Amino acid sequence: MSLVHELHRISTNVRFLTGSLLLPEHAAALAERLFLTPPAPQLPQSTFFDFLDAHSSYVDYRGRNLATWRWGPLEAPAVLLAHGWGGNAAQMRAFVFPLLSAGYRVIAYDQPAHGVSEGRLTGLPDFADVLAEVAWHYGEVEGVIAHSLGAAAATLAISRGLRVGRVVLIGSSLDVSFYSRQFARWYWIPKRALEAMQAAVEERFGVRWADLDMVKLAPRLCAPALMIHDRGDRLVPWKQGAAFARGWPGARLFSTRGLGHRRILQDERVAALAAQFIAGRSSVAGAAAPALPNPAPLY
Repeated sequence: MSLVHELHRISTNVRFLTGSLLLPEHAAALAERLFLTPPAPQLPQSTFFDFLDAHSSYVDYRGRNLATWRWGPLEAPAVLLAHGWGGNAAQMRAFVFPLLSAGYRVIAYDQPAHGVSEGRLTGLPDFADVLAEVAWHYGEVEGVIAHSLGAAAATLAISRGLRVGRVVLIGSSLDVSFYSRQFARWYWIPKRALEAMQAAVEERFGVRWADLDMVKLAPRLCAPALMIHDRGDRLVPWKQGAAFARGWPGARLFSTRGLGHRRILQDERVAALAAQFIAGRSSVAGAAAPALPNPAPLY
């Protein structure tokens, strides 16, 4: 981190500390805006070439134009590619060719306030609603391949009734409370201001904070799932991904090494495994945990 960014963070931290004492409501509002503001997009020049062979369009979502791209014939079943927090659709490019080769239509999109999509504030509930909206817009969605917060959003959307044949979740973010606590420590946000921020987020999106814990949602889901997680992931610890996979009935877990949280998206083997799983030809044999009847009998 540069000295300028570090000084800016310290300045923000001091504002939180003083605001919490003098103007607690202002501090909570500031925390909410910061929590829901993704980092400024840093699109490399090569991003333009990633979409030269795609059909570009926009989906209207609550007054915001969201950029989408489509590959493959209209009559083919669709697979959605959902990127994570601070990312963009171009990060998911490696999955396009394997899916096209397997006979699918591929849809990628920039999340709200990400890439070239419109918006300033967004969060996990927004990501989930957008995924469902894009799925409805394009129709005949066979599968979803999602990364990080996009993977958590896919889980939330499926728990709300989105029907997909198969889902691949890569480096999935899980417990939103875990990250809000990290956020609070990073910006020196007192507990009172953090709780007020969480209440503001609940009101904005019409959700309960406790309902955003993906580990609690997983046991209710039945869509075939493949979790891919790197053992050296520093943003989302591997043990969280493993626990998520064990909680999802029948889910499979594939662990990588040396790819981290983002480079995993450019790995050819990961892309091939994801496409194979969506097509029902997975070479990942073992389930993360034995599947139990639902509801489980009394023992």
